Amino acid sequence: MLKKTWELIKKFEQDHEVYIDAHDEKSYWVITARIPKTIRDVHHTHRMKQYVSARQEKGMVLVLPDPESSRRFTVEDWGKMETIDEFVEKSFGRILEEKEEYDKGMEESCETSCA
Repeated sequence: MLKKTWELIKKFEQDHEVYIDAHDEKSYWVITARIPKTIRDVHHTHRMKQYVSARQEKGMVLVLPDPESSRRFTVEDWGKMETIDEFVEKSFGRILEEKEEYDKGMEESCETSCA
């Protein structure tokens, strides 16, 4: 992985309080994102999402919504990726989508609107 990519990961973590582990294994790539759960601007725990792909997968990505407690996964097409660096950069947008969806869901849930 390029030094520039590590710097982008660190900046993304600081800007969004999302913690990212990226691993370039011999035959596949893994990105683990820990996305914060926030209720009424109060920081709580982080929810884990995992993304798995490889150069020969032609942009197909396994998305594991809760790898610690479930075997569920979906498959998404993120477009052609030749390096883990491209995979990491594409993951940023997907991670922010997840964060926004989760935050919106929390706003509409009883946890924030019921007495």
